[in-house]
Amino acid sequence: MTAFSAAIRRAPGGMFCKTAKSQAMTALPMQTSVLNMATYFQPWPKHRSEFIMYGSRRPFASSSPEPPKQTSLEGDATQHDAFGLGSLYGGGGGSSVGPHGAQGGMDAKAAAVAAKPLGLAGLRRRLEKGQKLSMVTAYDFPSARLARQAGVELVLVGDSIGNCRLGLADTVGVTMEDMLRATTAVKRGVDAQVTASTASPKPLLVGDMPFGTYLIPEDGIRNAASLRIAGADMVKLEGGRHLAPLVKSLTMAGIPVMSHIGLEPQKALLQGGLRMQGTTAKSAVELIEDAKELIAAGAIALVVECVPEEVGFAVQASIPGVPVIGIGAGGHVAGQVLVCDDMLGLHGSPPSFAKMFADVGKASAIAYATYIKEVRSGEFPARKHSRQMKPEELEKLRELLPAEVLPSSCAPKETVTAAAFSSSPPVDVNGMSFAAPRAGSFEFMPCGRFLQLPKSSNTSAAAVRWISQASPAALNGSHGISYSSLSPSLEQLASIQDLRSWRGAVPFGRKVAFVPTMGNLHEGHLELVDEARKHAEEVLVSIFVNPAQFAAHEDLSSYPRTLQEDLEKLRARGATAVFTPQPESIYPRGSPGGTVVVPVFVEGKSEAAFRPSHFSGVATVCLKLFNLCKPDAVIFGQKDAMQCVVISRMLEDLWLDNISMHVVPTSRESDGLARSSRNSYLKPGMRQKAPAIYSALCRATGAEGATPGSVRTFVRKDLELEGMEVSYVSVADGLEMAEKSDDAELANSVVSIACLLKEDGQTVRLIDNLIVPAKQ
Repeated sequence: MTAFSAAIRRAPGGMFCKTAKSQAMTALPMQTSVLNMATYFQPWPKHRSEFIMYGSRRPFASSSPEPPKQTSLEGDATQHDAFGLGSLYGGGGGSSVGPHGAQGGMDAKAAAVAAKPLGLAGLRRRLEKGQKLSMVTAYDFPSARLARQAGVELVLVGDSIGNCRLGLADTVGVTMEDMLRATTAVKRGVDAQVTASTASPKPLLVGDMPFGTYLIPEDGIRNAASLRIAGADMVKLEGGRHLAPLVKSLTMAGIPVMSHIGLEPQKALLQGGLRMQGTTAKSAVELIEDAKELIAAGAIALVVECVPEEVGFAVQASIPGVPVIGIGAGGHVAGQVLVCDDMLGLHGSPPSFAKMFADVGKASAIAYATYIKEVRSGEFPARKHSRQMKPEELEKLRELLPAEVLPSSCAPKETVTAAAFSSSPPVDVNGMSFAAPRAGSFEFMPCGRFLQLPKSSNTSAAAVRWISQASPAALNGSHGISYSSLSPSLEQLASIQDLRSWRGAVPFGRKVAFVPTMGNLHEGHLELVDEARKHAEEVLVSIFVNPAQFAAHEDLSSYPRTLQEDLEKLRARGATAVFTPQPESIYPRGSPGGTVVVPVFVEGKSEAAFRPSHFSGVATVCLKLFNLCKPDAVIFGQKDAMQCVVISRMLEDLWLDNISMHVVPTSRESDGLARSSRNSYLKPGMRQKAPAIYSALCRATGAEGATPGSVRTFVRKDLELEGMEVSYVSVADGLEMAEKSDDAELANSVVSIACLLKEDGQTVRLIDNLIVPAKQ
């Protein structure tokens, strides 16, 4: 037998490790104590290593070395802690030792808290208490640190790094070098200092043995030892009972093993692909026998992947007291493991057995797109993202380099964005806030062009036949109106005679702005009142649930009616009068009446295709109300885009030159959801999904090189992934609401959508839109 001797060697990254002195020797001594065996699987403290190797803690210093406190490699409990064995066995604090010794910057108490390990003993205690265990993959420092802060019990450096980080088709191409590099990074993340609120112990670190690294037992022991030296507390092997001898050898060598049965991705080709295993009684029994023999050989934990729930339960029952960690194995096992990328949605839809807990992929796509857009527009970096020279130094530099130095008059100024003028807060999507484009800064001309308006522009004179959209600056904050100065009086006009009397009493020269509504007023309606006050001295609001615009199957009878609350809101907002007629007054011969207005140019298009009689009812009632109210200006909201186009065309085609029309930007909740009376129908699950509608519109139209075709495709797919039923995605012109071809220019378009949200047997239909302006 060849004599065995050990040597201390410097490893990549500045670490030191204990290995066999010669390759002719076995990887480990054949007979030794457990403590000495463990020293082959822990990084050696830098000061001890340098003393043994160089006779000094400073290898090139001339001063006498400071002798170490201990020189024996087989010491007592103090040496046990020095080698960090508590990290594995759940003992005392242990120290986080890296290339430069213990981590600096923390006091002793904080360091002790940060390094407190869970260990195998802690894992066993949680299992005995019936506490479910959580394991998640990590491939680098950030993902490991997040897992540590969350309080998971186990972190797996999985060979799934091949699919998730290296761009490989499967895990077979992952090498030992890949795993060692990832393990050292994850170890640093697990050992990183955590916040004071993180009271959970440091998790156990599991290193995956990649394909081909344990085909020969000697290779398996050597490679497992490398993972332990890199920082793994235990190694994971894919395979059944045929690996029991290797599991036993590793255990005897002091390397804890987690076995992996069921679907084994490394040999998925032989298993028929990435598919369910143990689906027959015979194959299920085979898996149970595999589990028993692996545990008998010394495995301390077991992963079971992609088996029926009943098989997962049977495996756990066959090895009581041993944690079975399931992935696609049901909930009757001791714990669960997920690939972090599946959990975070980094690669689209996860497997059916996984759950996406946050759509980080979508949030990241928004961030990248916003970054590119702001760089190209010059919005980023803004002045706050830059640092400036001291004025006196800048003057000196300008004297030395007059041609090259930016003159004071051209110094960067803060970029003004749409959000700066927006009356609605920025849209928040999956925890990320971004400025949403507002259509309020556009002018909708009779020729169907949407042009940018100056900040202060408003069109208020009567006899102006175009539609001006309200300036967002005027809608910002308090809307430019002091509500404390408003008169508390509000005259309710219940009949046509009351309305005519009120209108006849308005003094000559005082203008009337009219806001038609169906009641159940929300902030969006009240913003229309605010806009009306800027265009006329008298503000008249109608509250009339128009039966002519409801189909037989729609919610006419159940539409919310909150008249008293609406009157209080209008009084507080400063409306002058409110017209509240009954259906028989507006339609004395029954709805929709003998004479109707039919906007034929929208028939069969987007919203009109799904609600064939709706816009005829809208146009008819508006014409009736305009004739009764005789307004100088009418105020509408952009949310009903086709309605705005229909009314504008009616004013133009029927020569109603004395009425100007003003469209107010869509009013939105803080998360971007367009305000609507029907939002009150939304159940909690629907309400949570609903903001995705506006988010999808913004991202689709803001994408580089977007076309009508790409917008339709992106929005539909995005919202269908959210579980919505998309009725239509329309990209149309502003004159005829005619659909644009897929490859046409996106500029000067109305992009509108209708979606159905369903929950517990209830269906709610929501619409939204935004305007892509014409090029100047």
